[in-house]
Amino acid sequence: MDEPSLPTPGAFSLRLESAGEAWSWRLTAADGSSIAGLAPDRATARRSAAFAAYAAAALDRGRRRRP
Repeated sequence: MDEPSLPTPGAFSLRLESAGEAWSWRLTAADGSSIAGLAPDRATARRSAAFAAYAAAALDRGRRRRP
């Protein structure tokens, strides 16, 4: 099962895919950069991706604040 373009924090698009006995997730930013990972089930994949999106958005905000 594939769920493209689910809303996430930080303006990332989320893609979830079944990868055999695990689920893969990939966050893609507007500039094309991406973060990916594996999780044991769909719900955990969504939570992992959400955590990664919040962390990446926070790091991006921190970079923009530096002089």
